[in-house]
Amino acid sequence: MKLALIGYPIDHSLSPSLYKEFLKDRLESYDLLSYQNPNDVPHVSELAKKYDGINITTPYKKHFLDQVKIPSQLVKELEAINTLSFTESGVLATNTDALAVEEILRNYQAHHPRLHLLILGKGVMARITQLICDKLGISYITLSRSPLLPDISRLDLRSYRKEDVQNIIINACSRSFIFTGMLNSEDIFWDYNYSFLPHSSTLPLQVKSYIDGQELLRLQARSAIAFWAKTNPKLKY
Repeated sequence: MKLALIGYPIDHSLSPSLYKEFLKDRLESYDLLSYQNPNDVPHVSELAKKYDGINITTPYKKHFLDQVKIPSQLVKELEAINTLSFTESGVLATNTDALAVEEILRNYQAHHPRLHLLILGKGVMARITQLICDKLGISYITLSRSPLLPDISRLDLRSYRKEDVQNIIINACSRSFIFTGMLNSEDIFWDYNYSFLPHSSTLPLQVKSYIDGQELLRLQARSAIAFWAKTNPKLKY
């Protein structure tokens, strides 16, 4: 199986080693295709000549929307994709971020029937989290930069939490965002970024639990492999 990741910047990506772990000898190659300029990103027809599947990360999750078919209604609503499968019936796309976020939130619900989420950011991952919360009936608020909140990195999040529920703060911002505000020691901080030292070295001491984004990444990868196997018979795993 020949795979690749498209995004920028992606030098820090764990995807090559992760897919090697899951696919073992079935993985022939996993390329990192880093494009700072969107005009340099190849058309899907060119990618299909070289790869069996493509992962997509920031800032290109909307880049291929007009070049693919999207089977899932939820993914259509998101208007963001992160996985491409090259099949005989065309290029199919999905968003494994949504599948992974839903699985993790369902697990949280099983242990904490009453949840309240504080979502930091307004990009694709924040939108995904909102839609999953709506689907699962989880209360949430979204905090993003605006004229009223010019700097969310220094917010006192204690004033946005709910009592008598498990509060979960979700960092859906990019790796350029570093949170230095105030937190409650009973809350969970779930970072969608993985191996992010500015957070992992400080936040675990301030909250009940700090969740690194590696769990999300692993679930995304497994969902991508399942999608490729389902949509392309020659990629059955």
